[in-house]
Amino acid sequence: MRNAVIRLILAACLPITLSATPNVVFILTDDQSDAFWKDYDSEHQPKLRKYLSEQGATVQNSFSTTPVCCPSRSSIYTGKYIHNLGVYNNSGGSGGCASLDWQDGPERDNVAYHLRSLGVKSSFAGKYLNNYGLGSNNNSAFAMPGCLNVTRNREQSGMDITCSSTIEHVPRGWDNWHGLAGNSIYYNYTISNNGVAETHGDSYEDDYLIDVVKNRSLAFMEDMVGEGSPFFITASVPAAHEPADPAPQHANYAEGIKAPRTPNYNVVLDDERHWMAGEGLNIDGKGMNASVASFVDLLYRRRLAVLQSVDDMIEEFVTKLDDLGILDNTYIIYTSDNGYHLGQFGIPIDKRQPYESDLRVPMFVRGPGIEKNVTIENSYALNIDIAPTILSFAGATEEQIESYGFDGKPLNELLKKGETSRSQEFLVEYNGESWDGCTAFLENDFDGLFLDKVADGVQCGLRGPWSYVTEPLWNGTDTWSSIQDNSNNTYACVRSVGGEDGEDFQLCEWISGEVEAFDLVEDEFQMKNLAIGMDDNELSVWTDKIKKLRTCAGTSCWDVSDI
Repeated sequence: MRNAVIRLILAACLPITLSATPNVVFILTDDQSDAFWKDYDSEHQPKLRKYLSEQGATVQNSFSTTPVCCPSRSSIYTGKYIHNLGVYNNSGGSGGCASLDWQDGPERDNVAYHLRSLGVKSSFAGKYLNNYGLGSNNNSAFAMPGCLNVTRNREQSGMDITCSSTIEHVPRGWDNWHGLAGNSIYYNYTISNNGVAETHGDSYEDDYLIDVVKNRSLAFMEDMVGEGSPFFITASVPAAHEPADPAPQHANYAEGIKAPRTPNYNVVLDDERHWMAGEGLNIDGKGMNASVASFVDLLYRRRLAVLQSVDDMIEEFVTKLDDLGILDNTYIIYTSDNGYHLGQFGIPIDKRQPYESDLRVPMFVRGPGIEKNVTIENSYALNIDIAPTILSFAGATEEQIESYGFDGKPLNELLKKGETSRSQEFLVEYNGESWDGCTAFLENDFDGLFLDKVADGVQCGLRGPWSYVTEPLWNGTDTWSSIQDNSNNTYACVRSVGGEDGEDFQLCEWISGEVEAFDLVEDEFQMKNLAIGMDDNELSVWTDKIKKLRTCAGTSCWDVSDI
């Protein structure tokens, strides 16, 4: 009914003034890798292709500067590397995820707050940060005693336990807030409806989170057109994060399809990898057995199925914008917080590793001034570029954007002209988390030991026949533990992309002293570690760049030679 009223008003040419300032719709998925897009996944999101890729630009080289949810999302909303945010991993204690230090500090300078000075109103719906809303003063089903999920942040491991944001907290700058409490989920969750807890159950019609995000975003579009106000919408869906519960109409999508068998699928290279990838994350150091591989295949099918609802959402967004008469004055950005591996190097599932599957994310952008159906290959885009790009789309000047201290750079030149003046090098950084009782390591040499057991009360990525409660189910009989991380999985990388020679090179250094380097032009699946036998002088050139990038801030991050 409401939609019909809006259309009737527009059709009757009543005095509604459409804003001249462009609108921005930002669609953020969860754990969607671009490494599989071209050869495997693109056929499974035809509406994304039709409405975004074919109507705008596809950025071939788009990366997350930290391959895990909470830090990457913090970087997306603030335009800064995690070393300038104090958000290091998904933990709420020393990891900084949705901590009070974050809330009282970096979060205040988010993209929505800066858009207010341009007269733009902002709406958020969906997953925000993993520990958001888990503070003690809320009614969330995920609320923890005291302040945090202490099974993941233990005092005996040396972490400073601090409270997370409560459900009542609405980050400044947002005019309309529907933030999910906790991590991605599809049913049985709590939303902060502008600071008030709103509990949802397991009804597809009323509670399916992707559709809730869609409907609240559509309603905000209509409201803003009625006000004549430019708007910024973030539609942050849980897909394709586990448990990847597909909508009933998509439950049987992708039947019979298996996870991509890339050249590095289930290939264990323990002599050429840091210990977690070589031994610690591989089951018994031997890679995946048939049962585990079947689980990965099921998860891949579920991921494709749940993304069908995202495809439907894209179509409804574009249709609504067109009906409202504002499609041609609206930018739509589509990307993910990080990638995801599905058996690469014998590691069953997850992210957190500095490999292509985990770092590469999709990026599609359409809007005023962006040529249709173009692929940009000569440079790159980062998660820290999104906030300054949105502000630039909304009319912020270069001087304004520089004054905000972004580490990222607006992508206007790249998207509209295919040009860039940025450096070839950028930083990738990650700080590992520890699951007590799941993995162990010797403090002196960081040698890894896989423990195929789960201590009482500790979450270790345990998998079994109960892993999914909605169709399709896994029919395996095994119980196995997918170890995802440890505190010494802490590293920093320098990545060099582009230039006249079309370089694509990456070198990473762990706190354990382990080093990995790859020429991605010659070795896109990262099978040969060039750091083995690398000349010390050459190695120091790259490690010096890492040291400089880890201290960069603001525009100095745009070119490592300026640091």
